Amino acid sequence: MRTAFTSISRGLLLIAIGVIFFLINYDILSWSFWFHVADLWPLILILAGIGLLFSRKIPLSAVLLVFLLSMVGYSMVMGDKPLPGQMNNFFHTGTTESKQINVPLPSDVKKASVDLQLGGAKVYVTALDSEVSEPQLMTGKYQGTKQNDAVGREVLDLSTQQSGDTLDVTLSSTAFGRNSDPIKWSDLELNLSRKVHYDLDVAAGAINGTMDLSNLLVDNFKISTGASNFEMEFGDTGITTRGKIDSGASKLTLVIPENVGITIRLNGVATSTNFMGSGLLLDDKSWVSPQYANALTKIDLDISMAAGSVRLERSKTSLQ
Repeated sequence: MRTAFTSISRGLLLIAIGVIFFLINYDILSWSFWFHVADLWPLILILAGIGLLFSRKIPLSAVLLVFLLSMVGYSMVMGDKPLPGQMNNFFHTGTTESKQINVPLPSDVKKASVDLQLGGAKVYVTALDSEVSEPQLMTGKYQGTKQNDAVGREVLDLSTQQSGDTLDVTLSSTAFGRNSDPIKWSDLELNLSRKVHYDLDVAAGAINGTMDLSNLLVDNFKISTGASNFEMEFGDTGITTRGKIDSGASKLTLVIPENVGITIRLNGVATSTNFMGSGLLLDDKSWVSPQYANALTKIDLDISMAAGSVRLERSKTSLQ
């Protein structure tokens, strides 16, 4: 009996997830629906506690099914939760502060390690204008909402340290006030030099925006985030870029030129893709483009996503 109940709950869970994605695709629900996880996660503990109270083991699939249905009902009643770029209007008790970002590029630096530690952020990353007069590693602007009691700290902490020909840069928005209220959501515009190679590490509660790496020499990147909706664009840079993306419920768009070789290893129980119709071939557990072995530029990705979608668009753009 328990085995049958487990099988039924798993089937209903998959059906519920499919229905939710249909509702999102037809704009009955929005992608910000997944942000309600932060409001309702204690319900999982309550359901598990009820099972223990009656000495019954409730299957995880049944717990998740009830949790998803509760999220749908909650979203219908409360409406959409604001996306990261709208959150400055959501936290009425805070004040908006901004900071200009300017990091010079020393003449002996050939590589940069950039570490972004953010809360919920609307992020736009692109290449610096090649005609910038003064050599800069990065420029940009950060805008965040700081709680009224958050005194004595910058809206953004920026630190740099050079070791040989490598410059380490850390940007962090984890400032806290007297009542441990962090700076909540932020807008980050970041322009990076085209002259150096990069290792990028982005850790954020949520990301909404665009990371245009098409004119940047990115050797490695790692992105760790929760519920997100963002686009990553790559170019024909002549190097191999290796990336790892770990996310919760997210919508990810990859824009990659047609002549660039691609390998994507995807892990996700409820993640949909368009890889089958985009020219990629399934080789064991990896999606690989036919010209991967002979391609001058290669993109090697590991993507772990709890639920959501990954869409691949093949462009004809190249490094400029």
